[in-house]
Amino acid sequence: MKIRTLLVDSSYLLKRSFHGAKDIQTTKFGHIGGLYSFLTTVRKMIKDHMINKVVLVWDGEGGGIYRHRIDSAYKANRKTKEWHKRIEMTAVELRREKAKEESILKQRKRVQAYAEELFIRQIEVDDIEADDLIAAYCLQYNNKEEIFIYSNDRDFAQLLDLNITIIFPNIDQPVNKTNYIMHFNHHYSNALVMKIICGDSADNINGISGIGEDTLLKYVPELKFKTLTVREICRKADEINQKRIQNKKKSLKALNNLIISEGVERLKTNFQLVNLREPLLNEQAEEELQQLEIALSPENRGSKNLYNMMIEDEFLTVYGSTFVQYVEPFYTVIMNEKQLLTEYYKKFKNSL
Repeated sequence: MKIRTLLVDSSYLLKRSFHGAKDIQTTKFGHIGGLYSFLTTVRKMIKDHMINKVVLVWDGEGGGIYRHRIDSAYKANRKTKEWHKRIEMTAVELRREKAKEESILKQRKRVQAYAEELFIRQIEVDDIEADDLIAAYCLQYNNKEEIFIYSNDRDFAQLLDLNITIIFPNIDQPVNKTNYIMHFNHHYSNALVMKIICGDSADNINGISGIGEDTLLKYVPELKFKTLTVREICRKADEINQKRIQNKKKSLKALNNLIISEGVERLKTNFQLVNLREPLLNEQAEEELQQLEIALSPENRGSKNLYNMMIEDEFLTVYGSTFVQYVEPFYTVIMNEKQLLTEYYKKFKNSL
């Protein structure tokens, strides 16, 4: 049976779920929106895309440290924003913020506990970002499995030529290399070079001064329909300016910024920061990725444990129906994992 794998950017999904379902409360557990919305989103994707293997990929403690070593400004804007937000808070607001953080952590642990009972695989490695683990998985398994990624991170577009599919929460259809151009203003194969040149304000990655996506596409429209390298774009920028000079016009400063030494260094740095074809991993991450091939043991896993947790959390009260109805879509994942275990035992027996 063809393995159809869903890789979930889990730290992102939990945050989105928590803030998007603030009104879901229970008497025993309190706020349950993060837990409920997270699992229900995964449940829907399993149904919609006939998924039979799920891997929850979490940002590790200290994730991003390797990129911070490459560029100390990496994601520094987030920390600064958070710091300014906190110093402006009243004592009451600080207590609420602390309670929110504790609730997110509590619900994260609960999501992970539910996932264990549902035979959903998980990976989390200290110092490693989920992006790198997801990219490494795609690079390693794309020829063996049909892979779907759930994330809001556009960086994954650079992996589309591996025949993966990306489920963006704010786009109404899954994105692949065929329909990418319907949703973005450049060819999918140029996703990496666009990010290298233009940077990423969300992660505080500086691009080339004066060049945003619109400017780059204005002067290099070929990016919309064919693959270009950074070197080819720099060469074209130089040609444009040389022609302007010949026509007794001023060269364009933004294009010139691409080819001066500072610009070249910025391009080199950005390549290291955003290139998911070379994910930033450590030895533990490599080992954990290999562990994802091992069949899951059914020992201490099962519907009884899951049912008891759902009753304790009043999860089924929120759902408004039965345990069997809620869990039914997860059976394809559970049965596939049990089939893998059966095959593992057969191989082990034959090797004796």
